[in-house]
Amino acid sequence: MKLNLVNRGVAIAILVLPLLLLTGGTRVFAQTNPNAVSNKEMRDLLKRPGKLVSEAKSARPNGDLKLTGFRVEEIQLPHSMSVQVQGQPAVVNRAWRVTVNGGPFPVRALPAVIWIDDQIVGNGAENETLTQITAITFDSSLIREGGVVSISYGEDKQGRQSVSPRLQLKREGGNQ
Repeated sequence: MKLNLVNRGVAIAILVLPLLLLTGGTRVFAQTNPNAVSNKEMRDLLKRPGKLVSEAKSARPNGDLKLTGFRVEEIQLPHSMSVQVQGQPAVVNRAWRVTVNGGPFPVRALPAVIWIDDQIVGNGAENETLTQITAITFDSSLIREGGVVSISYGEDKQGRQSVSPRLQLKREGGNQ
């Protein structure tokens, strides 16, 4: 009887979780936060072309996650958006996409979190091959010369793994 209940629970989870994700179940946060960005807008930002702000590549993979580099891109938004920046409502016309390369990254119960120095950029989205994790931020103060890009699973500050070297911002007209 116990095995039957376990199997039933697993079957329900397998059916319900994908449906919840497909129907926008991740928008629960958006219902309590009027300045939240929709899932569709975030997916668009992940695909939208951006201007290269900083990029680094390591000769050898680093740490357990085999980090090999990062890329930071500035994204011009098609229209102004109302978002929260440092807990305050703001209207923005740009975003920054931070991508960490390495892996293949493990899929875990806790989300991958990308950091710059001691500030969270955002929860990351893995690519199909699990070799990149990307987060979007609207906070321009995070993108600064000498910042350290790192990644953790969950908001575990002590468990972060850093990518080297540090952020080196490109000047206007630099490589794009």
